[in-house]
Amino acid sequence: MIICICRRINEAGVQAAIEAGARSPEAVQAHHGCEFNCGRCRTAMGEMISETMDAMPPEPGLVAAE
Repeated sequence: MIICICRRINEAGVQAAIEAGARSPEAVQAHHGCEFNCGRCRTAMGEMISETMDAMPPEPGLVAAE
């Protein structure tokens, strides 16, 4: 499914950007070498980022050395 009509970015493209480290809609656009045009895709991208991050296991916390 197309997420960003203006820049032709689909779900797979958004997911690829997230896997490459994008943590905001702006970072997804930057990953693809573009900027927002109308901005309607921001919400969908943000939701995909949140869902992906929620599904990831938590990173181990730091432990103080003795």
